[in-house]
Amino acid sequence: PRNLAVNLHRTIMQELAQYAADTGFPVKPQKIMWDLRQVLQPDDIVICDVGAHKMWMARMYQAERPNTCIISNGFASMGIAVPGAVAAKHALPQRTVVAVTGDGGFLMNSQELETAMRIGTPIVILIWNDGGYGLIKWKQMNEFGRESNVSFTNPDFVKYAESFGAKGYRVDTPDRLIPILTQAIADNTVVVIDCPVDYGE
Repeated sequence: PRNLAVNLHRTIMQELAQYAADTGFPVKPQKIMWDLRQVLQPDDIVICDVGAHKMWMARMYQAERPNTCIISNGFASMGIAVPGAVAAKHALPQRTVVAVTGDGGFLMNSQELETAMRIGTPIVILIWNDGGYGLIKWKQMNEFGRESNVSFTNPDFVKYAESFGAKGYRVDTPDRLIPILTQAIADNTVVVIDCPVDYGE
């Protein structure tokens, strides 16, 4: 069993590493996870929302310590990432906390930006932006061969963050994700990162 776990870890890391220098845009999920893992310390915490990004995170994100990647399962309600990140940062204020969310899940509880700013809780919110309910679309395509009412327009997430007094960044090329994540952690405030994602993989 130990050798199996070591081999599985090695295989996943090799697969992710293939995307370390990927130049595709929007950014592929494997590249986002690789870059996120590069900037986080082993004890830092990721709170994962529900959506297409959850399937990628659950399958491939490398949690190096227990309870450092928390994913809503069971009823799997969308919107958990931002309030969950606020709670995690209060429980463990010395650690960096990142909310990994889709644009749909983010908008379901984005008002918690106000809470985080008001109570002085620095968190990073990484939005995997595909302009729709990606997981539902995937299931519709598999079942019916077409999508129905799952695409939507988004606000300007940078301006939206700034309207709460938070900081906002937009990833416009894949090589900008690591510098933006690094800056967001150093900012030590509430930060929203809009990262276009390509779920075509």
